[in-house]
Amino acid sequence: MNFKWIFKKICMPVLLTIGAYWITSQDQMLYRSPIGIISSSKTIQEKQVSDDFQNRDESIVQRLTIKIINLRPKKNPHVVIINHVNASKTTGQLYHIGQKVVLKKMSGKYEIVTLKRDSIMIALIVLLISLYFSLTTVRSSSFLLLSLLLNLIYFVICIILNLKINPPVIALFSLLSVIFVLSSLLFVLGGTKQMVYTFLTTVLTTVITFLIIFITMYLCGNNGIHFEYLGYVTQDPSKFFFVGTIISVLGAIMDGSGDIVAGLFGLSRQYSIRNQSADFKVYLKSGMSIGQEIIGTLTNVLFMIFIAETLPLTLLLLRNGNTWGYIATVGLNLGMFQAIISIIGILLSVPITSIITGIGLSYTKK
Repeated sequence: MNFKWIFKKICMPVLLTIGAYWITSQDQMLYRSPIGIISSSKTIQEKQVSDDFQNRDESIVQRLTIKIINLRPKKNPHVVIINHVNASKTTGQLYHIGQKVVLKKMSGKYEIVTLKRDSIMIALIVLLISLYFSLTTVRSSSFLLLSLLLNLIYFVICIILNLKINPPVIALFSLLSVIFVLSSLLFVLGGTKQMVYTFLTTVLTTVITFLIIFITMYLCGNNGIHFEYLGYVTQDPSKFFFVGTIISVLGAIMDGSGDIVAGLFGLSRQYSIRNQSADFKVYLKSGMSIGQEIIGTLTNVLFMIFIAETLPLTLLLLRNGNTWGYIATVGLNLGMFQAIISIIGILLSVPITSIITGIGLSYTKK
């Protein structure tokens, strides 16, 4: 390890991130909305409050003096805003001296819209991209970033189609999910046999998983599944639940299938180097062994994501005196259902991927 390596792999990404943060922190002139910097913050009132369930909070009133820095006001560039907020920040945001905020003018008075957060977001994006290029090859990093960009474009196109022509939602986003997988694998693995096997096993496992889920739901009459608690939808909530679930399950299955296929192709290359061939039983046993190693990790990752998503709502419902039964119905029901579908998909991906890839590799070597 030398200085050149350290500079390229560590110092360069850090310097680029700092530079991006500084440049975007000075970009207020690009905004059409007023941008201000808080020059004075004074707490003029603090009061303890509580609700019917004895949840205690503190009501705070701030007097903020803000200097507008991207417009040319005719008179004083400073405005005064009274900010009402709770210490828990459930009803607003506490502001401090030096923070930059986005403002809007309503009825002759300025109001704070939000903090100016573009600096930290751009800096994180630059850090991500620079780490990609410093820790991997330029070619692989470029293909990976291009894949992410194309997937974002595909997603936006599907949203526009859904709004303009209103096609069947599940069919549209199922097609989007397949395009996501195909595009990602093509850019990461290229047009190789490994890509073909990963794609086929991922799609097939996803289809089988949802067939099992739909048949089970039909036989059980959808008992215990409360799609009506899915908020912020203007169409059939069950369709949008399965749209999101299809995309997440497909990603989880692709992760597991990709690992198994990569391991079996590596095993095949080892046998080729020794001028030997392996039969189907060898590939099946190896694929199942690889699957047993990754199932625990992937399952725990899904569980931790589920906990992270539901923890804030669970704590809020508990603090408002709700029972665990009610929380399980309202706050945890759909999240747990989605996690269970993903785990079933991961479990099924192990034998399906091992069987299909094993048959393919053993057949092509004969």
